Amino acid sequence: MCSVLRSQQTHKLEATAGPSFLFRMSVVLLLVLTSSGLSVSSMSMFREYHHMKTPKTWAEAQRYCREAYADLATVETQHENNNLQRAIQKNGRFAWIGLHDDVFRWKWTMGDEDFNYDHKNWKDDGPKNLNSSESCVVMTNKGVWRDEICEKERPSVCFYEPGPSKYILVETMMTWQKAKEYCRSRYTDLVRVRNARENEEINQMLRRNAWIGLHRDLWSPWSDQSPTNFTNWNEGQPDNSGPNMTSCAAVNTSTGKWWDVDCEEEHEFICQTLIPPRTRFVLRFQSEADLTDPDIQQQILEQLQAKLEEAHELTELKLRWIQADEQTFHKKQKKKQGSASRAGD
Repeated sequence: MCSVLRSQQTHKLEATAGPSFLFRMSVVLLLVLTSSGLSVSSMSMFREYHHMKTPKTWAEAQRYCREAYADLATVETQHENNNLQRAIQKNGRFAWIGLHDDVFRWKWTMGDEDFNYDHKNWKDDGPKNLNSSESCVVMTNKGVWRDEICEKERPSVCFYEPGPSKYILVETMMTWQKAKEYCRSRYTDLVRVRNARENEEINQMLRRNAWIGLHRDLWSPWSDQSPTNFTNWNEGQPDNSGPNMTSCAAVNTSTGKWWDVDCEEEHEFICQTLIPPRTRFVLRFQSEADLTDPDIQQQILEQLQAKLEEAHELTELKLRWIQADEQTFHKKQKKKQGSASRAGD
């Protein structure tokens, strides 16, 4: 190990982790191999996409991708969408991606519980999910439930745990989100309906439709449970509504736009694998040793690799020197005596 540091040279290392990927990080580190404080930043994975040509239903495609790769494709950013476009073969067909709209998975806001199917009171065997936009629920003045657009303004029914009356009718017209916030700030939450008796008790308070605490997430999450922060729908999409809801997403391989398609249709599909990002380490060494000596180079690599494996469990990490500007090493020129600046500043 080096303990006396006098001369300074700048070099580059290439670090390979595992058989198929590189680390690249644009940072400058002062490396002292005897230090115990060497650290490697945690890095997000990026997605690599694979176009599968054998037609399958959405569920079959999901199962195949999970067994052979990681999952059906997730697209969280425009950058990932660009990568997806480069990975698919533009044949004009649909290809499944990992987004679907589970129109039957509802939750109560209070406790965020899954919908209790022991008691349901949908109007006309709903929900209808008109134009793929109705994800909040009202109780009508007839006591039945109907899914509606959450941005509509309605009265609401709050639940009040410690009160003599558990149900509080709020006549102020609010969106579903505002109603939830109001109920949580003044009472307990938007009301939850667990049985026919509670349904009837709430219904007796109503003169018009009012929000209750039942809701769902539209087109979220992705198959790999990532949140839906980015979409690339074709104009007029999604429009999965009615009794035969077409609630799985496919990319048109020619236009790159997304469509909602009947999940039972058979189409090509896109799988994904997760790859650590490529990161470059630019390491600044200070040593009195001759760093152009191959033996010294190898010693540095072995010491650095041992430190990384010990401190960060990077057992697949492989290090090697790479050529830069026609030279492996660039020795800095000595500063003239009296220079106000220090080498490396």
